[in-house]
Amino acid sequence: MSTQPVFTLAHISDIHLSPMPHVKRHQLLSKRVLGYVNWHRGRKFVHRREILDLLARDMIERNPDHIAVTGDLTNLGLPQEFPPAGEWLRQLGSPDDVTAIPGNHDAYVRLHPDQSTAHWHPFMEANEAGDEIHKTPPGGFPFVRRFGDIALVALSSAVPTAPFIAAGRVGREQRNALAGILEKLGREGLFRVVLLHHPPLPGHAGWRRGLRDAAKLQDILKKYGAELVLHGHNHEQSVVELETVGGTAIVVGAPSASEAIDGRTPAARYNEYAIERAGNGWRVEMTGRAAIDSARVWECEKRVLRSR
Repeated sequence: MSTQPVFTLAHISDIHLSPMPHVKRHQLLSKRVLGYVNWHRGRKFVHRREILDLLARDMIERNPDHIAVTGDLTNLGLPQEFPPAGEWLRQLGSPDDVTAIPGNHDAYVRLHPDQSTAHWHPFMEANEAGDEIHKTPPGGFPFVRRFGDIALVALSSAVPTAPFIAAGRVGREQRNALAGILEKLGREGLFRVVLLHHPPLPGHAGWRRGLRDAAKLQDILKKYGAELVLHGHNHEQSVVELETVGGTAIVVGAPSASEAIDGRTPAARYNEYAIERAGNGWRVEMTGRAAIDSARVWECEKRVLRSR
């Protein structure tokens, strides 16, 4: 039995914070007009604040060691959506205890950071231990946060796209940096958690919604290794094993944390990972926590993802 402490990491994604703030007419002279129509025709009935608040309260009460939020905090990437999303992050915990990255909805159109994710900046920067491993580049990603033997490597796949497109891209600079980070963390024997919004493997989302450089990112993961890769975007729970030079990387996609669809139980969910050393390897147990309705959360899944 390991004498090392268990580190608990909660993962929540695709927040789609509601209610939608007032939209100025000139802000709809872009791709946003389609999203605005889509929101009022259906998405506002699906992404429900009371469901999100229920899951967030449950997650906070369980007191994980850290919380990872993998994007889509906003709906149309409006400047007036980012401050409330920042306040929502602060309700989850301090920037030391919460890591956030953007999703495609947070990059709906190109905005100056001061009007957008600057409101989340404390949640999107390296901690002191992570900065010793990798100096964050001017673009902000990737950044590293280290907590003992656990290292979070945060990527951004959020880029502005044309109408009807929700694709993402990590890009050459981030990929090159990721390779060096994973290699260094692997040499030190740390547990490596990679965070991004889009599914990182080819074929896990269609052309309109997928990661444009998924094949190249997959090659890096295979060559340098990672223990756990967490993403969102598809609004569904998925677990995939990827064989790498350092063993099996577990790639997990989380559903939207605010989605409530009639006839689909569970819909809204977050996952919690108990990570501990097991001999020369690692043991990871995943617990899924889902909303039954607007008042109850249940443990919908518990499984060991790796035991070596």
